[in-house]
Amino acid sequence: MAKTGLRGPYQLTFDGISGAVTRQSAGVYVLGHTTDEGKFRIQYIGRSDSDVRETLRSYIGSNSSFKYGYYPSSKDAFLKECDLYHDFSPPGNKIHPDRPKTSNLECPRCRFFGVPRPRG
Repeated sequence: MAKTGLRGPYQLTFDGISGAVTRQSAGVYVLGHTTDEGKFRIQYIGRSDSDVRETLRSYIGSNSSFKYGYYPSSKDAFLKECDLYHDFSPPGNKIHPDRPKTSNLECPRCRFFGVPRPRG
């Protein structure tokens, strides 16, 4: 089975997020729960282009746990999010992750967004 390469799991609470995610940064996160057998089950994958801690706070109450990773740019976070989306096919993600605003990035796995966005 694929591994996420993310930190966690941590409790999806204000204190859980504040204790684990200690800086403002672009990042990727997964939401889910830990089974009785100790396996983390991913329900949703997402990213923040600027502040993964603040984005995670908006999900408090939606799942019991989260994992996360910091990334140096929104591009790097998008590429990781795409990898996780394709590796895990989470039930909470109904559509492919959107690329960062104002970018012409495409998914390296499926070439989604192969048509460049108009500038302006």
